[in-house]
Amino acid sequence: MRLLASLALQNLARRKARSFLLMAAVALASGVVFTGATLMRSIDSSMAVGFTRLGADMMVVPEGALTNITAALLTVEPTDLVLDQDLFAKANLTSVGRAAPQKIARVEHSGIGGHHESADLIGFDPALDFTVRPWLVERLGRDMRAGDVILGAGRAAALGSELLIFGKAHTVYGRLGKTGVGTHERGVFMSFDTLEALAGLVHGPNGPPAVLQKGKVSGFLVELAPGATPLQARFAILSTLKDVKVVTGDSTMSGIRQGLAALLNGILALMVLMFASTALMVSVLFSAIVTERRGELGLLKAIGARRGQIVGMMVTEAVIATGAGGALGVVLGVLVMRLYERSLVYYLENIGVPFVWLDGPRIVVVAVLAIVMASIIGALGSFYPAWRASRRDPYDLVRGEG
Repeated sequence: MRLLASLALQNLARRKARSFLLMAAVALASGVVFTGATLMRSIDSSMAVGFTRLGADMMVVPEGALTNITAALLTVEPTDLVLDQDLFAKANLTSVGRAAPQKIARVEHSGIGGHHESADLIGFDPALDFTVRPWLVERLGRDMRAGDVILGAGRAAALGSELLIFGKAHTVYGRLGKTGVGTHERGVFMSFDTLEALAGLVHGPNGPPAVLQKGKVSGFLVELAPGATPLQARFAILSTLKDVKVVTGDSTMSGIRQGLAALLNGILALMVLMFASTALMVSVLFSAIVTERRGELGLLKAIGARRGQIVGMMVTEAVIATGAGGALGVVLGVLVMRLYERSLVYYLENIGVPFVWLDGPRIVVVAVLAIVMASIIGALGSFYPAWRASRRDPYDLVRGEG
């Protein structure tokens, strides 16, 4: 193996111009794929966060409940009307991608803020939520636990500090960014279990609000399934669920979200085609290289080189060249992404979409995969021409026939 690698390196060094052009071509393809894959995953994550911050596609509440529609969020107002928490789980609607239940109770004398200040206690299911936690701007470095609360932007308290609600201690887990929606600005968010544990402490004219009962919710925030339209989902919900009202948000955001998924899939297909075209280019190039070096290969076979050694030498040469080209492409890709940081990232942040780069380990994985794929392309592209040459007689190769 060491001998094959040594011969391959000598051959690459003898033909510097051709080797450089091969590595440059592979570097270009690998750089595009590495940069495209990294940016695609980063943009996908960023858009997921950004569009999730724009809230749900629609909201399902009890018929007669008040709602609040803003450019940013759909929110249900506190009400005595409730729905069953497992309503969507039982319905199993194909046009609905996710349905996040919420409980909202407006309480007095809770101990939050001033003595007569009302507070909105909002319960959500952390396992199903996609509209609350995306707004977190500060949080503790651990998972949310029972007894933890998240404060709206209108309430100030240090992370990890103790907040008394009806005399019961809770830990401030995090704080939301400014949404411009009243219930979110002054709200105190917590898990269902944490909110239901307060039911016995809430005193009202008719006892605790009905929404604090286990298994009851104020409404659902709904995200459409891929390919579904708001009209389809609305019809399915109203025809399946009884005594509910469907409130639709900005349908433009739903179209953009679904269109983005299709766009990213198209980019992935283009990258696959680019790799395939690069493999064909390497194959054509090595066919020409084998033709040029027929005499050399014939002499190697004449002095005892086996067919496997001939193929191994040519494949090793291709793997070294394309692997080096892949590494160079990764370096170029990193430089290109630095430029994106000053253009695309700046633009997205200006329109309120935080850009979430892939973390370091994942970028390293993508880089390694790009280099490995480049090496595989070299091996595949050179194998057939080398295999054909290895089958010919030494005499024919030296004479240059065929």
